[in-house]
Amino acid sequence: MNREKPIAKIREKMGLTQAELSQMIGVSENTIANWEKGSASKWIRHLSRLCKILNCSLEDLEPDKQLQERSRPDLTPNILDTVKSYCVALFKNDKKTVTKISSFATLHDNQLRYWLDQADQIIDQCQCDAKEQVDCEIVINTLILQNLSIQLNYVLPNQITLDKFCELLKTVTLSHDFLSKYIFFNDQHFSRKLILQTRYLSVYVIGWEPSHESWMHHHGNSLDAILVLEGEMTHWLLSPEECKSKNIPFEAYPSGQKFSGKAEKFTVGDWVFIDRHYAHQIANSSAKRLATLHVRFGAPPDDDKWETTEDQPVIIWHQMEQYQVILQNVNRV
Repeated sequence: MNREKPIAKIREKMGLTQAELSQMIGVSENTIANWEKGSASKWIRHLSRLCKILNCSLEDLEPDKQLQERSRPDLTPNILDTVKSYCVALFKNDKKTVTKISSFATLHDNQLRYWLDQADQIIDQCQCDAKEQVDCEIVINTLILQNLSIQLNYVLPNQITLDKFCELLKTVTLSHDFLSKYIFFNDQHFSRKLILQTRYLSVYVIGWEPSHESWMHHHGNSLDAILVLEGEMTHWLLSPEECKSKNIPFEAYPSGQKFSGKAEKFTVGDWVFIDRHYAHQIANSSAKRLATLHVRFGAPPDDDKWETTEDQPVIIWHQMEQYQVILQNVNRV
């Protein structure tokens, strides 16, 4: 049974006709009519553009929660593998395989079609703006980050628990070669390199020389996850009660206070998750360099430890909300 979608009401409120909306999106007027009647099943590939033009969210377009779940773009492992095959074929100029995958998606799999379109957008953007040729690795890792942002976008910030955050991050399998492009070391202090920034999500890498450490601090109402990429991390964690009793400051107001209590050691591949209002401190107590990946859901770090570079962002995304993925020069040492 088809259910009418509120597209028509939102369109009319914007003062647009079906013909005008169809021209702005690049589909036929009949397609718009079918969307508004709820009789079209292949509208997912146009969701981001439709939301942008109508200045609304997916929740506005699809109030039915069950239908909304089916409409949500989700980069499943099977879809990711197929997109990888598509990208490999594309870069090898294997037109037969590209056409086969693309045709199947168009006819049978709206989710796959959506992600193939996103891959095409990344490639087109890079070829227009980048000095270096984009490769399959960059496309796939960027899609993985985009998927994380989309999944977080479908839940209200105060409904994201630490367990839910951990569950979502289990799907984030960024390659080390991709992440290594963001590892940077500063002799004076630890330094961050931004990978992705949205309204609620920040993904960045921090480089730590031996003896570098942070002060004990908390992130307020933000959730944090840390993955050790290289070296060994020494980490201290304090509960909200301990944080309050010891008067631990918010990170934006550094006190220089260092904690010398019991710490844990984490090595390559280990995740550390930090709940809201918990305090923590990181140190590189080893003789080797340390590199850590940080995923924060909440306000981004606000201090002077960000590293700038001559490399320019080459991918700018305009999805449900505006955000950017910053790609370093792929040949940068």
